[in-house]
Amino acid sequence: MDELPESATVVDVYKRIIDTLVQETRLLASSSDLVESGRYSNAPAHQRFNDFIQSLSFLQRQTLAELLQEERDGAIHDVLAVLSWWVDCHDVGFTYRGEDMPVDLSGMGMHGDYVGRRDGREWPSDEEG
Repeated sequence: MDELPESATVVDVYKRIIDTLVQETRLLASSSDLVESGRYSNAPAHQRFNDFIQSLSFLQRQTLAELLQEERDGAIHDVLAVLSWWVDCHDVGFTYRGEDMPVDLSGMGMHGDYVGRRDGREWPSDEEG
């Protein structure tokens, strides 16, 4: 992750958090390794997963990679939905340098911001929200 500029605002930081989840965190598991080489992980504890994956056909590995990506996306979405609920219902908040951070630029919660950015939507302009 890149360093934040000193001039970063709370909105900039919030956008960076969501965009990092979209562009980096959700893609950490390498589906190309899984599909091409049949490898899920190099960790010794995951050898049984590798053995299973290597027993699958190429098409089955592609399908498994898609399923795992859907699960990873869903997990990120669900965590953000729970955090949004806490913000909305229990006055929980996030701050950056002591300043309250917005956590709902799309009007659909943090999970809505995540889904929108994941699906290629632009951030709303300052005039929109």
